Amino acid sequence: MKVYKILHKPTGLFFTPSNGSGNLSTTGKVYPKKPTLSWIGNSIRIIVKTNSEKLSKKNKLIVDHFNIGLNENFSNKCYWVDQHYNVNESDWEIVKF
Repeated sequence: MKVYKILHKPTGLFFTPSNGSGNLSTTGKVYPKKPTLSWIGNSIRIIVKTNSEKLSKKNKLIVDHFNIGLNENFSNKCYWVDQHYNVNESDWEIVKF
């Protein structure tokens, strides 16, 4: 049985419908039928939460790609970014597994 995921090419992360943690994840949603890129629309929800001095690998990819301006002196601080960002259809690829 073929299954599909939607890959965000610039970050290498997968699309997942927003479940309170943003639309990009390391695992993504598995679709039993081939999805269409129109499901994503022209914006995605980005959430970055941290309460440590170092960002996770996933959050670092997101912060770098979307140019999310975290304060340079962000040690020992808590950050919670929850915003929508515009995306292009060309940023996505349907991957078959």
